Amino acid sequence: MNIEITARHFTPSADLKDFVNDKVSKLLKYDPKINLIRVVLLKESRAEKVELIVNSKNKQYITNCYSSVFEKTILKAVDNIKIQIIKK
Repeated sequence: MNIEITARHFTPSADLKDFVNDKVSKLLKYDPKINLIRVVLLKESRAEKVELIVNSKNKQYITNCYSSVFEKTILKAVDNIKIQIIKK
């Protein structure tokens, strides 16, 4: 499984990258056929946006989340994808 992290308008810290890798890799429990996860981190004026695109052999899952802190936004995005996978 590949994890691509893209940051727009800032440079992510190593801790943030490790946090993202740790949280999104847990999605494999719900769909072991995931082959690519794209994470786009976007810093805007008042909010921090996370776009999560998960490609599986079965389907593609996409979510966009906004919050004031990247860590909280990433957790929300992973939960949204987890719900989409469970529904399928």
